[in-house]
Amino acid sequence: MIVENIRLGIECTDADAIREAVKRLGKVSDSPGRIYKKSIDARHKNNIKFVYSVLFEEDKEDNNFDCIQVKPGENPQKSSPVIIGFGSAGIFCALVLAQNGYKPVVFEMGSDIDTRIKKVDKLFNESILDEKTNVCFGEGGAGTFSDGKLVTRINDPYCGFVLRQFVKSGAPESILYQAKPHVGTDIIRIGTKRIREEIIKNGGEIYFDSEVTDINSGFDGIEITVNKKDKIKTSGLFIAAGHSAFRIYDLLIKRGFSVEPKPYSVGFRIEHKQSYIDDIIYGNQAGNKNLPPAEYALSHKKPDTRGVYTFCMCPGGVVVNSVSENGTIVTNGMSYSDRAGENANSAVAVSVLPEDYGGTVSGAFEFRKKLEESAFKIKNRDFTAPVQTLGDYINNKTGSLQKSDISPSYTGKFIEYDLNKLFPEFLNQAIKTGVKEFDKTLKGWFYENAVLTAPETRTSSAVRIVRDNTTLEAINFDGIYPCGEGAGYAGGITSSAVDGIKCAVKYMEKYRK
Repeated sequence: MIVENIRLGIECTDADAIREAVKRLGKVSDSPGRIYKKSIDARHKNNIKFVYSVLFEEDKEDNNFDCIQVKPGENPQKSSPVIIGFGSAGIFCALVLAQNGYKPVVFEMGSDIDTRIKKVDKLFNESILDEKTNVCFGEGGAGTFSDGKLVTRINDPYCGFVLRQFVKSGAPESILYQAKPHVGTDIIRIGTKRIREEIIKNGGEIYFDSEVTDINSGFDGIEITVNKKDKIKTSGLFIAAGHSAFRIYDLLIKRGFSVEPKPYSVGFRIEHKQSYIDDIIYGNQAGNKNLPPAEYALSHKKPDTRGVYTFCMCPGGVVVNSVSENGTIVTNGMSYSDRAGENANSAVAVSVLPEDYGGTVSGAFEFRKKLEESAFKIKNRDFTAPVQTLGDYINNKTGSLQKSDISPSYTGKFIEYDLNKLFPEFLNQAIKTGVKEFDKTLKGWFYENAVLTAPETRTSSAVRIVRDNTTLEAINFDGIYPCGEGAGYAGGITSSAVDGIKCAVKYMEKYRK
């Protein structure tokens, strides 16, 4: 039994919600209730409510399970499965394979998390980039340096497994029922290391600083080359390299894989004071200790117009240097589990369609890279990012940054610059229309002193590695499974993890241990 739509004031506790659920049942349940879902309804600022669903266990409706077991296939596994990449998709693919006795071998181009943190700090503090270990590459993938959002739009039972693994690895149990679960970059780093230990304990092997430089598939099976010298045979190959693994994409195209361009989005990060966002969302309840830092998600699209939306909003976060190639600028958002930073930031992104870049794979990469290189050339050193106030951007001018009450949080150097000169005019027009419309949904969001930092270009993969919808294997390549966000089949930590799990399950259904 699930008792839904329990609406309580923000001074009430989870225990109050369970008592109310028992009261509504009209009887004593055979099992204790527990919180199943919890969200905030702030539509009426003077009457903010917590909205609960309470689960009584006898119904067995809980999807937060601890393991995934599959009846193994009949084909003999002649050699261990290999996974390229140790981001969300690769991690959970490896975890499920290891827990079921398949002894996966993982090759990650970047470094382990502790080494990675040191190299990222060098980028933030000294503008020294390691192109193989940075905010995009290394243990945990791009999600490690993010807000650690675990919310997803997909409705899949494997989502519960993913959340449970994070809880087992140190995340708070509240992520199992929060409407918008997140763990922050600090907790996700800890959890990633613990899941790595679980994989190794169950027979998996993980090699960092190990780049897959060639892939060959033929009558004698699948063979990969690591660091241009070590050749390894495998019964199955999982390509979970992430949305910025351009060298892998080039290799796959060279080897005859079907890779197609897809829509993606570009834009900038926008920063307001977090206290300001709290005020316009919570009203006179802003600052209440029972309310988390406020967050928002806004979008605008009309027929025959280009979609504009906010993405990956980071309450109390910072704007980070997410560059992975020298001579470019890339931004993203990150926050810690307490979301205690002074500023709130979010991507403001506009759709880029295949017809905008000629409908080719090379065009998809070139369009995005041109923006990143143009941003770098503004200062031409130190990964200095262009920054502008929202009011100046709308009015095609500069000069207001020093007067703004918001200090850019970008983890590096920045320079005031007119972003109208960075983006093509058709994108500028779409963004300007969108941000003005956002204010109709969230009154006050359009704040002229808000600070923009550009460009945000890695919202999703620009391409998709085509795979069979049933087997999840790459077209014309038996035993090779493209998975996760980089392959074009997910977006975010949880959905990427789920896609990695699904590919692992397909492999296990085909092969015995």
